[in-house]
Amino acid sequence: MSAAEPTAGLMRVQGACHCRAVRLTAEVQPSRVFVCHCTDCQVLTGSAFRVVVPVVPGSLQVQGAVKGYPRTAESGNVRWQYFCPVCGTPMYAGTPDGAGLATVRVGVLQERALLQPTAQLWRRSALPWVNALDDVPACEQQELLG
Repeated sequence: MSAAEPTAGLMRVQGACHCRAVRLTAEVQPSRVFVCHCTDCQVLTGSAFRVVVPVVPGSLQVQGAVKGYPRTAESGNVRWQYFCPVCGTPMYAGTPDGAGLATVRVGVLQERALLQPTAQLWRRSALPWVNALDDVPACEQQELLG
């Protein structure tokens, strides 16, 4: 598949870390966007969950140097976590040789608003208040801080 000929059901995405030292492109299937509530994802994001989308094998292209380390998950799977060594933005997870499943962090993608989650994983680890966010006061910017 070439960049000019997207396969049906796939979307070409592009993204970058916060400082833009690392950029990536990939082909993803928008119908496979996952929210992961596992405790590893909570710690790695500093938040309640992580949103990821698997990439089509062989389609992930990374420009710039990334740093990575292996992590053995509760499932027993070893996943390499890759991030920007300049600003620390988590970029994707995969294997050191690029073979196998890779998942990109939806937050780094320009198309993130189009990638709505279709499933939640590791729900047993979800923080108890996640479903109650609609009841929390909200504002358009940061007016509630004042």
